[in-house]
Amino acid sequence: MNRRSFFASAAALGAAAALPVRSASASSPRRWDRTTDVLIVGAGLAGLTAGVTALRAGAKVMLIDKRAWFGGDGVLSAGQFYSARTPLHDAAGITQHVEVEDYWKQIESGVDDEPLSKVRDNLRLSVIYSGVNKHNPEVLHRSAEYSPRVVAFVQSYGIKFRRMNPAKPFQCPTENGSMSKFAEGMVSEIERRGGKILPLTRASEIVMDGGRAVGVIARPVSGGSPVAIRARSIVIATGGFLNNKAMMKRYKRFWSGIQTGFTAVGDGVPTDHTGDGIVMGRRAGAAIEDMESMPKLYAGPRKGTPGVSWIMFDVDTAFLVTKAGRRITNEHESRYSGCALKLLSTHNEVGYAVFDEKTFRGPNRDRWQFDKALAGHGLFKADTPEELAAKVGVDPKGLRETIDRINRDGKTGRDTEFGRTDPLFRAMTPPYYITAANWPLAYKTEGGLEVNPDFQALRASDDAPIPGLYAAGSTCGSISTRLCDVVASGLIVGRIASAAR
Repeated sequence: MNRRSFFASAAALGAAAALPVRSASASSPRRWDRTTDVLIVGAGLAGLTAGVTALRAGAKVMLIDKRAWFGGDGVLSAGQFYSARTPLHDAAGITQHVEVEDYWKQIESGVDDEPLSKVRDNLRLSVIYSGVNKHNPEVLHRSAEYSPRVVAFVQSYGIKFRRMNPAKPFQCPTENGSMSKFAEGMVSEIERRGGKILPLTRASEIVMDGGRAVGVIARPVSGGSPVAIRARSIVIATGGFLNNKAMMKRYKRFWSGIQTGFTAVGDGVPTDHTGDGIVMGRRAGAAIEDMESMPKLYAGPRKGTPGVSWIMFDVDTAFLVTKAGRRITNEHESRYSGCALKLLSTHNEVGYAVFDEKTFRGPNRDRWQFDKALAGHGLFKADTPEELAAKVGVDPKGLRETIDRINRDGKTGRDTEFGRTDPLFRAMTPPYYITAANWPLAYKTEGGLEVNPDFQALRASDDAPIPGLYAAGSTCGSISTRLCDVVASGLIVGRIASAAR
């Protein structure tokens, strides 16, 4: 499905996605319409991975999804995974301090943007780099252990990874457009192995019998009779609740006022993240966790303007400036999410990425689609800071002073303003480039159903596993919403759910 069709389908589902879920879990119906071993509610990357894994284990599998397409939001992502040592590391000569426990130490220390610390409404200016604040870090640790298997699993579908950057030894970026191919490969394997996938089918209730989850009631999003599906194991993988206004106001009051989007303001992510699985799980007695965590932040231009991804701060020399032409953070350490948060915390409405000809002509030129952005007025070029500032309405004096300071510091390798010491900190040479204004955007929520390291949903009353009920991907609370953790959860839960009796 191409991007235009993708979002046309998303818009068509808007009304259906807003339908309420019934107020309580259902009792067993008189008649089951379908029966399977493993029922997966949600066919995003977590759900598809769980489906493939369960089928490979010999289970009969069915997936349902309220959308018209499969792969969830993951097919729109930049396709960046994180992992401990893999053959990709060996090929890049990155072999020291990259084992699983090294990877976990980095996560645990909070030096990257995952996992995000809890940032409650009354702590809206809190920093996010303060270590693991997940309710159960053991769940995230289990995903970290699986990270090399995630990369191998993705590669098994013919997905190509870009060469790794030694400065970011756990980042494993894929080539542009890889995630749609990944999803298509999994769908093909599921169908080839006899699995069933039902699109445009929305689950509304988890059926409980004697404290055990035994099935799901679902309906076609276009209307019609309900379908009762019986299953030995039910995996909820319906994603987050970014578009559920009541839940956002209840759990993320400050963050609920931030604009949504990814590629641009109000664009780049579907608008049907209504938290269905979390709501159904709670009504079936499941606990929730980490609901107050900060949502995933990004930054994008106005709709219709081609953007330049701030992921470039990871691998290229570039600097974030405000409308005053001033830097506000260590860009390489903060990364895209931290840069967006810094704009919010310093009360700056917009930010701009500034870089030079060496970055523009560098090896990632095609990855960031610089030429497209330049042609579409999402990127501007000039020989002097003053000319550059005039093109986007940035203060020329501030930008001149900022670039002059970068160039002075770059000659010595010492960032006197924000202490950057990474290899990407260097002086810039004209001509210079600046992006169009980018706004901080929310594109995913953290928080969801409480699970144990086997991704069994836990009962709120006594923290015991609910027999027959599992959760994966962004529906979980104790993993992050990064692709590596989402796919890891699918690999783990698919095997465990298929073996349950």
